[in-house]
Amino acid sequence: MSHRSTAAAVRMRAAVIGGSGQLGGWLLRVLAERGHDAAGTFATTAFPGLTPLDAADSAAAADWVRSQNPSVVFYPAGFTWVDGCERDPGKARAANVEQPLNLARAAAEVGARFVYFSTDYVFDGQDGPYAESAAPRPLSVYGQAKLEAEQALADALGDLLLVARTTWVYGPERQGKNFAYQLAKALSEGRSLPCPSDQVSTPSYGPDVAQAMVRLIEQGRSGLVHVAGPDLMDRVAFAQALAHSFGLNAARIEARTTAELGQGAPRPLKSGLLTPRLDAWLPGLMRPLADCLLDFRARLDEPGGWVRPLVAT
Repeated sequence: MSHRSTAAAVRMRAAVIGGSGQLGGWLLRVLAERGHDAAGTFATTAFPGLTPLDAADSAAAADWVRSQNPSVVFYPAGFTWVDGCERDPGKARAANVEQPLNLARAAAEVGARFVYFSTDYVFDGQDGPYAESAAPRPLSVYGQAKLEAEQALADALGDLLLVARTTWVYGPERQGKNFAYQLAKALSEGRSLPCPSDQVSTPSYGPDVAQAMVRLIEQGRSGLVHVAGPDLMDRVAFAQALAHSFGLNAARIEARTTAELGQGAPRPLKSGLLTPRLDAWLPGLMRPLADCLLDFRARLDEPGGWVRPLVAT
């Protein structure tokens, strides 16, 4: 389906906390394309048009949110480095629970809705992929923090809250940090890329995730929704698809088990997200991997784009 659709009839005023990040950047673009007003922030990496905001400065951050008088606040920010969260639980909880909860309360004071981004790491990876009705059982500090945030935000906000769980987000982005860029850098430099063969999930295309969230807010949705791609695959197959798409040597992708890689935090192995609610509300919006990779490549060739090109050989 085409994503260059007619803009929404009712204009929103949105604030995007973490507008310099992968999802934040696409949220700002989709909001603009659909005729909404939006202000975005950054914490460490500046881009034109974004406002510096330190969510750890709770009073100042809350004041900024209130000053925007938004109708919706998107929070794709946080501490998402899974192994880093395992090493620093205090930082993980502050960035993923306390700071968004503070800003969500500020949003509620001005009647704004709040959109929080969570993860399939709230599950244990024993029998995925998971629907929204599945019982969470996080294995890691990161997953525990995300689940705590889901519950605390729901208690504080009620119907003003929309929580989106997503996973393995990829696609064009301004900072060039996601897995696709890491893979492209390694392979284009002739280096091998060790990749977990026993981690299975549902890769999710960043532009589609952002499109889904803006449209769900336009529809007035609240509660919990899974927003993920339709393809279930292991990380090696995902890496190979990315490599082939960008003309890189997939032979340098080395399959390893998670145990062999010795990652710092436990991972949900048989994971991924089923999307029954999203499919009912926005059928067909999340495109298959093959279509998304074509779109990814095409967007990198657009003149004047803000994405950093991948290096293909």
